[in-house]
Amino acid sequence: MPNEQNINQQNFDDEINIDWSKIVKTLWNGKKFILIFTSAITILSIIYSLSLPNYYKSSTVLLPESSNKGASGLSGLAALAGINVGGGESSIALYPTIIKSETILKNIIYKKYQTEEFSNPVNLIEYWEIEDTNRAKQYEIALKTLKTELEISWDNKLGGITTISISTKEANLSAEIVNQIVLELDDFLRTKKTTNAGSQREFIEMRLEEVKRDLTSSENRLKEFRERNRQVFAPQLLLEQERLLRDITINGTLYSELRKQYELAKIEEIKNIPVLNVMDQARPNAMKDKPKRSTIVLSTFFLSFFAAVGFILAKNIFGDKFKDFKKSLS
Repeated sequence: MPNEQNINQQNFDDEINIDWSKIVKTLWNGKKFILIFTSAITILSIIYSLSLPNYYKSSTVLLPESSNKGASGLSGLAALAGINVGGGESSIALYPTIIKSETILKNIIYKKYQTEEFSNPVNLIEYWEIEDTNRAKQYEIALKTLKTELEISWDNKLGGITTISISTKEANLSAEIVNQIVLELDDFLRTKKTTNAGSQREFIEMRLEEVKRDLTSSENRLKEFRERNRQVFAPQLLLEQERLLRDITINGTLYSELRKQYELAKIEEIKNIPVLNVMDQARPNAMKDKPKRSTIVLSTFFLSFFAAVGFILAKNIFGDKFKDFKKSLS
């Protein structure tokens, strides 16, 4: 029994023993094919990479807000943009979600940009030459394209820095799109935010106008009374004059207090508006971002080389077996 196991082990070792000299000889004999195949594919990859247009990336960096009050209201802002987020979400994490909302990107798509490719300003649908008779479908394609090209990230490890980037065929266009996104985001934060302070300010403003009208009316009534009664001695006239003076005093006091509250509400409303802190504005990049032509060529070279080597070895290993199989069929 032990002898039989030794024999089987010996046979197994013989089967897996690799004859490196034979492999080297096989590859040497096929060197012409390997050289021609690798060279041809590499040359084609060079031509292909040179035919690809250059893309230029522009980026901007947004710092996290310093106001906690502004941060707490961003969940409501996201809801205005059609985004459902939990109330406990960090304000930093909401920037990417709000930016990629249709509320922001729709204005980016339809804004007119001055480009090198077109003589007149064009929107992104025209720039990307999205041809479709259905305008709604044109917009949907442009929206999908913009979301794909737009890169938005935030780094929680660095305190919540948000980075917005995009690559286009024109450096100036990339920078203009990114800066326009920042403007749209800032406008959204300033104009769409609804807070308790804002509602309170609107209510006080409405009441202020009402009390102002009442005060003016009281003053006019007292004026008319005095014009009719140059001398006030009768008890009835004195009583009426006191009532008119009391109305003016009450309305005047109300107006003064509401005016103070109105100013405080405006200050509180401003404090609740998130401030967009831009660390670096996007600028046209002089260096292209892609394509990585050297990476394409080198990757293609190695892939074609190993493919050619694999073909030569496979042909050597399975070629004779295939011929024998073909003969057996005939």
